[in-house]
Amino acid sequence: MARTPSIRRRQELALAAFEAVRARGVYGITMSELAETLGMKRSSLYWYFRDVGHVFETVLEHLLERQRAFLSERLAGVAHPIDLLMAYARAIFDFFEREGANVLALVSFWGQSEGGEPTRVLEVTNRHFLPLVSYAVARLEHGIARGEVAPCEPRAVVDLVAAVIDGSLVHRVTRGVPFEPVAALLWQSVLAPLKREAHGETSSEVRA
Repeated sequence: MARTPSIRRRQELALAAFEAVRARGVYGITMSELAETLGMKRSSLYWYFRDVGHVFETVLEHLLERQRAFLSERLAGVAHPIDLLMAYARAIFDFFEREGANVLALVSFWGQSEGGEPTRVLEVTNRHFLPLVSYAVARLEHGIARGEVAPCEPRAVVDLVAAVIDGSLVHRVTRGVPFEPVAALLWQSVLAPLKREAHGETSSEVRA
């Protein structure tokens, strides 16, 4: 039976390569240079990774797993579908505040590598993001059926929240714009009007 690379070892090597590249600032790094940086043969590095892009994707997977754990902790116990969307938005931004330096360094690593393919990156991110979208849409649909959420187009609401998050992160990086004023407007103008309770409408935001 053919041997397969250890997933744990692959992740360890990817993180070590990422840290080395971040420290050295190597531009247009190749597999040969990565192998040299890690003190191993190029053939050994190819045993674990197809190319530099695969190294990047492995580091990205690790970051997204940390994000998933962070979200699970922050969203635990948030029952109302509308509160859940708001808590998700805040949690994503808080995660970026904590991990932003790693995210930006990872983007730089991808841009410098010889294996940066947008399609492959989208495949990795979508494996994590699309299930969240489906879950949020299903929660809104269930909330509408139970009378907890005002009639709306669930997918459009989820896409709008995601767009606000993405845009806010870009503006945070490029112009230092704080998230809180945007979060307040998102709640007041979009989410609070959709929230219903057993005895009528409420606009009390649940903060994660």
